Amino acid sequence: MTELWGRDAELARLTELLRTLRSGGGGSLLLRGEAGIGKTALLDAAARRAEEQGLTVLTAHGSPAEARLPFGALHQLLWPLLRDDALPRRARESLRAVLGDQEVAVPDPYGVAFAALDLLVEAAQRDPLLVVAEDAHWFDRPSADVLGFVVRRVRGEPIALLGAVRDGHDDPFAGHGLAELAVGPLTPELSHALLERHGADLPLRTRARLLEAARGNPLALRELPSAVRQKEESDHTLSVFLPLSTRLERAFAARLPDLPAPTRTALLALAADTHCTLAELLDAVAEIHGGPATVAVVEPAVAAGLVECDGAAVRFRHPLVASAVYQRASLGDRLAVHRALGGLLAAEPNRAVWHRATAAPGPDRELMEELRDFGERAVARGATSAAVEALERAAALAQDDNDRTTLILHAAQAACELPEGKARAAALLDSTRLRRLDTANQARRALLEELAGLRPSGDPHFVRTLVRHALAVHGIGERELARQLLWTAAARCWMDGAGIEVRTWFAGVLDTLDPRMEHPGTVYTLAYLLPVERGRAILERLTRLPAADGDAALLYAVAVKGLLGEFPDTVDHIAAATSAVRAQGRVAQTVKYLSVWAGSDVWGGAWDRAIANSLECERLATATDEPVWRLMALGHRLGVAALRAETQHAEALAAEILSDPRTPHYLRSITHRALGINALNAGRGAEAYERLSRLFDPADPVHHYAVTPFTFADLADAARAADRVEEARVLLGDLEPTAAREPAAAVAIGLNHARALLAGDLDAEKHYTAALAVDLTAWPHYRGRLHLAYGQWLRRRRRHTESRGHLRLALDLLRELGAGHWAEQARRELRAAGQSSPEDAPGPAALTAQELQIAGMAARGMTNREIGRHFHLSHRTVGAHLYRIFPKLGITSRGQLPHTLTEHL
Repeated sequence: MTELWGRDAELARLTELLRTLRSGGGGSLLLRGEAGIGKTALLDAAARRAEEQGLTVLTAHGSPAEARLPFGALHQLLWPLLRDDALPRRARESLRAVLGDQEVAVPDPYGVAFAALDLLVEAAQRDPLLVVAEDAHWFDRPSADVLGFVVRRVRGEPIALLGAVRDGHDDPFAGHGLAELAVGPLTPELSHALLERHGADLPLRTRARLLEAARGNPLALRELPSAVRQKEESDHTLSVFLPLSTRLERAFAARLPDLPAPTRTALLALAADTHCTLAELLDAVAEIHGGPATVAVVEPAVAAGLVECDGAAVRFRHPLVASAVYQRASLGDRLAVHRALGGLLAAEPNRAVWHRATAAPGPDRELMEELRDFGERAVARGATSAAVEALERAAALAQDDNDRTTLILHAAQAACELPEGKARAAALLDSTRLRRLDTANQARRALLEELAGLRPSGDPHFVRTLVRHALAVHGIGERELARQLLWTAAARCWMDGAGIEVRTWFAGVLDTLDPRMEHPGTVYTLAYLLPVERGRAILERLTRLPAADGDAALLYAVAVKGLLGEFPDTVDHIAAATSAVRAQGRVAQTVKYLSVWAGSDVWGGAWDRAIANSLECERLATATDEPVWRLMALGHRLGVAALRAETQHAEALAAEILSDPRTPHYLRSITHRALGINALNAGRGAEAYERLSRLFDPADPVHHYAVTPFTFADLADAARAADRVEEARVLLGDLEPTAAREPAAAVAIGLNHARALLAGDLDAEKHYTAALAVDLTAWPHYRGRLHLAYGQWLRRRRRHTESRGHLRLALDLLRELGAGHWAEQARRELRAAGQSSPEDAPGPAALTAQELQIAGMAARGMTNREIGRHFHLSHRTVGAHLYRIFPKLGITSRGQLPHTLTEHL
């Protein structure tokens, strides 16, 4: 146990953190300072006090040798917590897989992060939890990513993170909001007292030089006196021109020459792999020295104060000892140790392969393939960053230039899946710029340029480039790569709002490759390109496709129906799809499905659910560094705000969306549509018409081929409000032949609505009758607006009795949706028709979106713990939410929720 000198202020800060933790609160603190300044001693003191107070302490030690072992640090932290009943099955399997306990594919690294978060939150409900991250700058990247993710989300839980990072090294928690405490040097008085304890036998002049060299560093004050006693090292060790860490390394290295050769070999093996057990170290010594090795080999190192032994565990007393041992060794000795460990650790391929790779003198095909396999295993375990490093190293060992390029491109593809990994992907792609690429690699490179965001949006030429690459690889049998290229090109067309010329040409290519639309991918891609022109044919083909596996079937059904405007069917599929991917821990996919679900509900009228899903989508998109999906979530809430006449809120959301350079063209068009509806509901009819009519002009920057067909009803309403019905009739007349060609449901409903509102007096009633003859049960918003318009039309022709039923129904539908502007119109019209209307009743409308979602889950019988797992909250936090919800609903118990929320479930 290292004694603490002059650390009263730091200990007080740690005591306060533990006090907050004991009282049920959380927190975080990162100690920062130079090597040897006392960070580890402070962490040990905090951990010891926490255990004495009955808190649970989890500790992980970072080391350079383990930085390449995926989830090594996470294994140290979480392994003690894994119990069979601690987590839902899928989350438990994900964690056991990444920690190496079982073979289960982990498709989404964020699923691992959320599973780790859930496990820590669950454990903290039993006893407050202190997580200690020592030498965090040497954590393996997958572990650091998970812990950084967790740190941002444990506020309010009885969990505290206490970490230490050395000056001059990367901080794995940078940007995560941890409070920091700089651990500085000791005062001159304390420095002098500490030196007197460890170097009182040295001459005064030497002690003065030591005080100057140590500069208040406790470890230096303890260790430099021993180095000075080694005469040959004293001058170099005390040189003030050297960094203190180097001086300390030399202080430790000064003890090495006096150790037996087998002991130095054992220390070098431990420096090369600090995960080694005592038995593994002795085996390495035996392998290199050609004879048996016993525990006596490490005893001189223990006596010299370089390592500590605890049973089978051997650990350096300080990380600088490991650095000193490794740096002092010759290149030949290092390579010999890595070769020996590479052979001895064959039963642990994830460790062995890195030793063999380090020892490899040049290209090695067998080792290249092992590293490639390691990368595949790392991806399957969710350790994508480790996979990138493995694939890069494999490329360096490749004998063939084409193999080397292929591995670099695979590394770039994996990097694209990492938070902030696109810059790394760009650098990898740049390294292939001067290489000769075969057909497949040319196509992969183009695909990755798109995935890494290296191509500007709005470039139809690059769409053609992607399609031509798809044709080329299709011709050499790379069918899956061809489909990825085609899907990516089609998505770019959608997001960029590509013109009809390039989309028609693209569709022609698809017709050539798959004339009968036999593959679901063809149907999916065509839905992106020509959703109106070929919508009905695409939907019909979708129903006749052969059954695919579960995930693929859900993907195609959701995508196609959503793209074509079959929103009620989309919701039916997307609810099941979201539930499935959420249960599997696939957070990145959950983000996309939540976005599609929220968007479908905006069009379909389930606005409370749309807000709840968009909030969750935004939260997860922010967590997974997906800015476009976060913006899409804002767009869904903007749509609801505009429809509900929340004018200022809508304008604020629109301003945020339009000011972001990452906003895709599709979302900009959707935003302008919402602003048009917002102006209409605010009584600014002329502005509403100007905004909405722009969407119908292909030359206008806000036009988008997939937004215009769903805007017919809004344009008609705005035209009447602005007294520009004739102009709207012209716009409708130009588009009606295409839109009327067996359109999807949303287009047909909007078209019927517009025909009725824009028709002359002689034809209006038949158009209203035709529009209302369609089953609009699943479209309450459009149904309410249509009944309102027809009721208005009837009342103004003094057909009061007939109008009342339509206006009464419109009021009920629109009030339930929260469409206050239209509901107020219905109320006024109903009064004008001679019938009074009740005021809005209080109830669920008083809840926030998240409160409504929590209340709904509780009403369906979910426990607080189950609800908490859905939101990644503790069951106590869920209970607090329900405590606030009950008074808002005017109820006193959980059992009253189902009846109160019947209309909202």
